Amino acid sequence: MTKMEVTTRRLPELKQRQLPATCREEVQALLKEVYGYEQFRNLEIYDDLFSGKEKLEISQGQLIENVILEAEKAQQGDASVENILLTAPTGSGKSLLFQLPAIYLGRQYGLLTIVVSPLKALIVDQVESLQELGYTRVAYASSDLSPEQKAEVYRLVREGEIDLFYLSPELLLSYDIKHFIGGRRIGMVVVDEAHTVTTWGKEFRVDYWFLGRYLNGLKQSLGYGFPLFALTATAVWNPVGRNDMVFETIRSLQMEPCVLYVGTVKRRNIGFDIRQMTIEEGETYDKAKQRVVSGRIEDYLDGHKTLLYYPFAGGIDMRLKSWVRSCDWHLVASYYGKKEKEQKATIVQEFKEGTKKLIVATKAFGMGVDISDIDRVYHVAPSSTFVDYIQEIGRAARDADVQGIAATDFHERDFYYMKRLHQLGNIAQEQLVLILRKLMEVYRMKGEKQEVMISLSDFEFVVKVPRTKNKLEYESELGQLIKKALLWLEDDLSARFGHNLLDVSPQNLLTEGYVQDKMGDAFACEFHDYLTPVEGESDVYRVRLNDLWEERFPELGYKEFKQQLGNGTLWEGSRAVAVGRHDVLLKEDAAEIRCRLDALFGSLKTLLTDKLRKTKGRFDEEELRAVFAEHDMDVRSAKRFIGSLLESRTEEGRSVSYISSVKKKESNELSFTVTKGFDLLLSRYQKLFVQRITGCKGDKLVFYTTPFSDLNMLLNLLSMLNCLSFSVEGGGTPCVQIRFNDPETLLQLVSTDDYRNLILDNNELIFEEQIELFTLFFGTEALTDAQRWDFIEDYFTGATVEELRQKYAL
Repeated sequence: MTKMEVTTRRLPELKQRQLPATCREEVQALLKEVYGYEQFRNLEIYDDLFSGKEKLEISQGQLIENVILEAEKAQQGDASVENILLTAPTGSGKSLLFQLPAIYLGRQYGLLTIVVSPLKALIVDQVESLQELGYTRVAYASSDLSPEQKAEVYRLVREGEIDLFYLSPELLLSYDIKHFIGGRRIGMVVVDEAHTVTTWGKEFRVDYWFLGRYLNGLKQSLGYGFPLFALTATAVWNPVGRNDMVFETIRSLQMEPCVLYVGTVKRRNIGFDIRQMTIEEGETYDKAKQRVVSGRIEDYLDGHKTLLYYPFAGGIDMRLKSWVRSCDWHLVASYYGKKEKEQKATIVQEFKEGTKKLIVATKAFGMGVDISDIDRVYHVAPSSTFVDYIQEIGRAARDADVQGIAATDFHERDFYYMKRLHQLGNIAQEQLVLILRKLMEVYRMKGEKQEVMISLSDFEFVVKVPRTKNKLEYESELGQLIKKALLWLEDDLSARFGHNLLDVSPQNLLTEGYVQDKMGDAFACEFHDYLTPVEGESDVYRVRLNDLWEERFPELGYKEFKQQLGNGTLWEGSRAVAVGRHDVLLKEDAAEIRCRLDALFGSLKTLLTDKLRKTKGRFDEEELRAVFAEHDMDVRSAKRFIGSLLESRTEEGRSVSYISSVKKKESNELSFTVTKGFDLLLSRYQKLFVQRITGCKGDKLVFYTTPFSDLNMLLNLLSMLNCLSFSVEGGGTPCVQIRFNDPETLLQLVSTDDYRNLILDNNELIFEEQIELFTLFFGTEALTDAQRWDFIEDYFTGATVEELRQKYAL
């Protein structure tokens, strides 16, 4: 298939806004009763961006009344219920716009409002804030809660004691809706942070992509409708551009017909202090950055409350010490995702109270944190995207009486951080091709059934995820990447062929799986009601994992249960561990495969030993390709093979890597560095092969092993050598259900090397545009605050980078 141009899709249907003149008195009274406010605030929105940037001012009360009227129409069985999408800047009171209707609908009609949010910190913050105000008919459930805690929340929801119910998307998608709400009637579903449904940028959340089809199906299964209210602070309106977020959100959430409110992005009480960083004689870039950041911090600690954004969690604490004078350390704290929950809560509280004056944070800080008097937001380097940057500076001056400043000291080398973040977890075209091939291999292995369940560990070899000691962390990252890749394949192929070649659906958090206990039968005796012995295997059992977790270990959270099952500590006196069933089909005789593996490993050993002796272990991708070409191996797989073989091992409880790679500056080629010890690892795989792989071409083998074991890795490597096919079932790893609607076309696609994913191409172009945007915005000190906000508004309302360059390049 030749590379195709991006197809312009039909724009979703928008309905004319028909705002009520005012809000009913009962809701006005609730505003005072629950929140203590006397009156609603005003929002500034664009009247019609298709015809210009003319603005309207509307009251929060009018929008709230609009939401309530749509919910009432649905309750009365009216088929013309409209969905609503609102974009409005940080600090404009978006949570009130859905909380107040939810409170009213619950009190007046007993209706339940479900709020879906991808950010657990945001969920907890909003629920606790309402409870602190004295409103108790609100609760949340996420996978962090134990089954016991969730069961109590569900009971309260079902029995009508909760009217506003927050759910994480992965939990909502995992069960039948009646599991949560029983017979309660849904009055409205709210999707918060709706921009995370869009497929470009680091904010993309895979589970949000499934929401539209899930909610559409939910209305059909329940037999009644309800309005969908989606909200976000950051969404680019660009109906004809590649970076559109507004219409992609409407399309993905299946919100047609939709009423659209696009709020203005300008924040009049935030100014800019953008300077060009110069590297002085004798200074390195890092030293210059340390100098300017230290100067800024010294200034900000004198009477300001500051949020300082740094791109990476690793190294924050070390840099903080180098930026801040020791006498001021007590005024400063760091904040990033992997800090303990209690630690983060303490830091936020101290920042609110003013005992901490400056927080050095990754983008993990901000969501779910409402601090109104931050007056300085400083960026050490550009954010992942321009949209992220606008959201982050919006954390300043949420109080209208505070004057905020967004500052940075810019140098073109700052893009190193942005490019590195882009590379982390990025999916390459060659990986998508390998995933598609693996998908069709599993389709064949499972008897060419139209619908199959596929374990995400089937695709482990394709993506570059460090195999860290923390298996759950690894599994989560792997799952996000693979699901993202599968959805990009689904969407791209649908756009190309005009119909869905395949459908991807998420599955329960825990499905049926297998456990193995080599230490005896203590686990089997205790939990026999949940286990079925596997025929021919003395110590392997099929297990109903979800029932086992919820009924016998209700005090454990999802992560704790999986962790203990993964490391064999779930039940005292046993070593029962989750394993996957690996079904293997030999494409050649085992003896022939052994010869091929030994020959390839021999050539690799010669190359790497030579490089260790002559070039301190360094060699280029071209040299690696030559080795693989000699052995008739798909050159596309060469990089994946060497990476899977030698990178990020976990040995004796510690992470070990025998090889590293960097992208060359002048090309997309990689340069590798190998370290001593790699030959021992090669020998280990060869011994494992002798022990486990036997038989003739066409024979089928079955292994029960942990998903990320050496045997699983060996099978992946042999699969890349095209010596065998295999698929995995169980093991406790996440699964997806795939429906093959047109397998013939898919099989034809994988038989050639022509497939290229246009979504990925588009995302790469958008990334390049982001660098151009930041260069234009940060690369000059000549723009006034008003011009910078005009620049931002133009971008968010559809201006191209070329148009921005012509208008603002000075």
